[in-house]
Amino acid sequence: MVFLEDSELRELYQFVETEMRIFEDESNADPIYKRNRIRLELLPILEKEKWNFFKTYWNFHDKSQLNLQFDGHNKNTTRHPPHLFRIPHETWVSLGLPAKKDLIDFHLKLLGMYPLYKSGFENFHLQSEGERAFLENKNCYLYKSKFGDLFIIDKKSPAFKKAISYRDGNHLVIEWNQNRFKLSDPDEKYHLGSWHHGQKIQIRSGNKEISECMRENGIPFFLRTFIPILYFENEPIQILFSLFFKNEKNYPKRIYLER
Repeated sequence: MVFLEDSELRELYQFVETEMRIFEDESNADPIYKRNRIRLELLPILEKEKWNFFKTYWNFHDKSQLNLQFDGHNKNTTRHPPHLFRIPHETWVSLGLPAKKDLIDFHLKLLGMYPLYKSGFENFHLQSEGERAFLENKNCYLYKSKFGDLFIIDKKSPAFKKAISYRDGNHLVIEWNQNRFKLSDPDEKYHLGSWHHGQKIQIRSGNKEISECMRENGIPFFLRTFIPILYFENEPIQILFSLFFKNEKNYPKRIYLER
């Protein structure tokens, strides 16, 4: 598959329309072929989820190796390889069985892994119709709760490393999963902590079990002990979900210090 800039695509289309005769391959609509199932079933779902195919392609290809220049100069940017994918529940339930396997295999390929065996996929899919589906192989984990998102996680993911914290002037900085959280803390009353069974966190209506907060947020059970928690004077006050996924909100959204 070749990915081109918009201007290059327009030029290509104009050339094809004027210089070539186009014939439709009669096999292009036959769902027996995987390429057609991906194009007819999977791609519309990904487009609905606003999947940027051009960005995805270049995220996993080093422009410098192709000796190309963009915007008149080479840009030296640090890109982290993919290690975790989160597929919305709505996307999963909208797909047929073959497209679900194609969806998983597509993301496994982005992780540099082989497709699932048919028996492994069928077992995972059967589990997904219950309360929780979990599959572990040599390289990754697949996890999905009944109404939660599907997670595909590389076993080498930085999410399986402990969070670290350090002081930057009057700020506390917490880093985990290749993400960063920074908080003003001139009196050094905040610190990094983690979750343990039975622990509760204060919210406006009272106290709530942190395990319940994790479950409601769809965090896979095998990652919950790694999720960083912000402490204030030795009490947990905020779960840093934003370090798991940048678009997630920390919980509670506001820090309540009326103690």
